[in-house]
Amino acid sequence: MIAIQRSRIDVASVVDGVRRDDAGAVVVFLGSVRADAGVRALEYEVYVPMAEKAFAALVEGAKSKFEVLEMSIVHRVGRVPVGEDSVVIACSAAHRGAAFAACSWAMDEVKRIVPIWKTESERGPDRPWPRRRLGTRKKD
Repeated sequence: MIAIQRSRIDVASVVDGVRRDDAGAVVVFLGSVRADAGVRALEYEVYVPMAEKAFAALVEGAKSKFEVLEMSIVHRVGRVPVGEDSVVIACSAAHRGAAFAACSWAMDEVKRIVPIWKTESERGPDRPWPRRRLGTRKKD
């Protein structure tokens, strides 16, 4: 399952989509909007055709690189309040090591290559912070 949607993500449905009888492990990553100082929501924008192609390539890459059996990636767009999930990645594999590695790799790749942008909304007056591509990270 690859999906880009405005509505809340049904995590159980995403997990059910990767379950298989030959899978000894199902790993789920939930990317949630956290309550950083002043942040009350994130606004996501996406270029859908390009994002869907990138998600499909990530799923195929995970299958070949990590021997993943199934992988689903679902991302929200629009306003996502603190405490709600903005992205869910689920994968199944014969063994847990492959499933954990694939989920971690896939999230890193989503942030690196998928054309999704976010705006952080501050508390108080609705003034979005500067837009950043999801893959832009501050160096520690």
